Amino acid sequence: MLFLDINDFMKSDEPVLAFDFAVDLSQLDDAFSAVSISGKIKNVAGVFRFSATVQGQYATVCDRCLDPVLLDLTAVLDTVIAPERSEDDSVIVTDGRIDLCRTIYDALVLSLPSKILCCPDCRGLCSMCGRNLNDENCECFHGTADSPLVVSE
Repeated sequence: MLFLDINDFMKSDEPVLAFDFAVDLSQLDDAFSAVSISGKIKNVAGVFRFSATVQGQYATVCDRCLDPVLLDLTAVLDTVIAPERSEDDSVIVTDGRIDLCRTIYDALVLSLPSKILCCPDCRGLCSMCGRNLNDENCECFHGTADSPLVVSE
């Protein structure tokens, strides 16, 4: 786990605490790689604003054809924090420390698209024979090799 301790910053007169970390999320989900967070915490009249950009890659499969897909993900976090909590659940603060692993994991999971495709025009798998229609046609649909399988959204 990786924690960002903000106790000293919240007691200081410093206006900004900048941070930039690479994070290993393999304990939470080994499908994530090349994960990082960069941002700052600003003290504006005793109100602490947490702003960060989270980036990473996610290895998965296409929802239509099951081919491997590597997604580049980016999430932006912006919330007000206090020593023991934040205004929303996107940043977890415990004992004046921010759990960066959990915060990053949650942000990246929420940035995943609802439908993951290898390409926008992915034809998927034949529902009869299971062939990947991106690679080859089959003769299952209406008995002809030229009839494409219509994939509904």
